[in-house]
Amino acid sequence: MVDVELRDVPEQRVVSETKTVDQAGLEAWLPGAMALVAERARAAGGLLGTADWPFLRRPAHPDEPVFVTIYEGNPNDGPTPVEVCATVASGGDRSVPAHREAFVRVTKSQVTSGSLGEVYVAIEKWITAGGLTVARAPREIYWTDFPAAAADDAVFDVAFPVT
Repeated sequence: MVDVELRDVPEQRVVSETKTVDQAGLEAWLPGAMALVAERARAAGGLLGTADWPFLRRPAHPDEPVFVTIYEGNPNDGPTPVEVCATVASGGDRSVPAHREAFVRVTKSQVTSGSLGEVYVAIEKWITAGGLTVARAPREIYWTDFPAAAADDAVFDVAFPVT
């Protein structure tokens, strides 16, 4: 069972990198893409972290860089465009519009056990059951060091913008 919550997300300025990948390609590409956008964000005036985004509800944790990965399809089904974004205070490549999103906090064990797909399905069912509509592509919001996390540690959020 997953606990779906709603939150309002302010407009975000981002630097981004996009590539069309399948799941294997995503796993190979994602760490390097995150490092690249982090470097570009620092050069553009600063990579923002969890302390800059209180809507992430991470006040008791150390400030960590925030990355948003937007999926225009399911990489498990074949190649799909994926955009990796690092948040910045100003400038950047583009703006991610303010929105409301339904989200679930994901643990490392959910990812490593192969049950991440179930989280996506549960959120979509919750959205439909609540009379909401998916407004834009789903995303994963990363804010911790995944390899260093313990199995029961929350490692990122899966979110769907909704109306």
